[in-house]
Amino acid sequence: MAIINSRLEVPNFLATDNCIAGVIEKVDVGLLKLLREARIKPKPILICSGGTSSRCTAPGHWTLDLRNEYQNIEFDLTSKQVEFEAGITMGKLLEILSKEGRTFPIGLSNLTGLGYILTGGVSPLSRSQGLAIDQIETITGVWGRGEPFEISRPDKFSNSEIKMQWRGLCGAAPFLAIVTSLKVVTSPLEPLLVWQKVLNPDQLSELIQIAENWPNSISLQWAWGDKINAYVVIKNANKEEKKTFKRSIKDLTSYSTNDLLEIPSLHNKPDFIIPLLNKAKMSRYHSEVLSLLGPIWSNQSNDVIKSLNKVMTKRPDTNCYIASQQLGGSTCQISPEKTSFVHRQAIWKPWITAAWPAGDNKKREKSLSWLREVWRTLEPYCPGVHMSQMHPHLSWHEKELNDAFKEWLPGLKSLKSRYDPQGLLPPL
Repeated sequence: MAIINSRLEVPNFLATDNCIAGVIEKVDVGLLKLLREARIKPKPILICSGGTSSRCTAPGHWTLDLRNEYQNIEFDLTSKQVEFEAGITMGKLLEILSKEGRTFPIGLSNLTGLGYILTGGVSPLSRSQGLAIDQIETITGVWGRGEPFEISRPDKFSNSEIKMQWRGLCGAAPFLAIVTSLKVVTSPLEPLLVWQKVLNPDQLSELIQIAENWPNSISLQWAWGDKINAYVVIKNANKEEKKTFKRSIKDLTSYSTNDLLEIPSLHNKPDFIIPLLNKAKMSRYHSEVLSLLGPIWSNQSNDVIKSLNKVMTKRPDTNCYIASQQLGGSTCQISPEKTSFVHRQAIWKPWITAAWPAGDNKKREKSLSWLREVWRTLEPYCPGVHMSQMHPHLSWHEKELNDAFKEWLPGLKSLKSRYDPQGLLPPL
């Protein structure tokens, strides 16, 4: 069951550099026994499916690495649903689905694993297709107390406990269970258009206001490092959609038809470029990421961007940056009581990345302090948190939990007390 290995090779350098207790690779009878008898020490056990989060490892803790042993995937030709295990990355999922003429709303990275879906799953296609958790039909796994389960999407005949379990797993599963596989609905593969442009702060402010009036088939992403990069994805890439987009930005910046790149699916998307000029020096950088959620900015966009412009001049390291994705549309049509993603009216998901050279504790403290300053700057406009990454090791974990789950947090803690009573999974 266990491999005594002090390091785990993952895409996140901070996670890789942690000296861990060891690695577990299978959810077998041995692990279930440890869970039932609460003999995971030190707790919690951490989970790795894609390895992009800093909390897939922690110093002295055990990591359950699902990447090697959980690679099965099966597409149902009749239902057009796909069932896949926890070791499948989002890039591999799209690669396999594309052969069937289908797709799934993954995020901006192909490297993420099941955690991307289970914590909500914000995609450039969310405005037209909803969040990744909204596509789930069946969840299979093991509760933190060591009890296996398989749960399907509740209907009107389902009892209240099943509905509570489903709500907890869709958006907060890492606190409650080890999920080993999902069955999700897919959608037809359709061509997309991608537009990228470097903007100045005034142009970004204007584009944000323009984007808030776009149809749900168009979404804006942007990243602000040494420069500002705008990244627009257009679904249903027909002539009318092109015209809509072109008309909306004609006075904003120079436009050429060559700026629009047609791609067959998100799997083929060009990289979402974070404009950092010294990437060559990033061979060993550590980072922490905090994601926020907020409503429409409208005319407040000018104030937001002016405020961000000020804090961007204070970056303690040039690899610190701010980025954002656009929500709305289909994501707003699900009741907040159905899942643990309670911020259903959110339109913007900005995230803040604090980065520092590995081993430089002074730079680490400065970068995390900068992250908190950006958070305070954005909080009046984005009062919610998207728990796409957890930070129980940092001082503001309690605040991020409150901001992520709001009135649902007591109910979530009640679920935690029943299904992970010994706190063997990350704490709430």
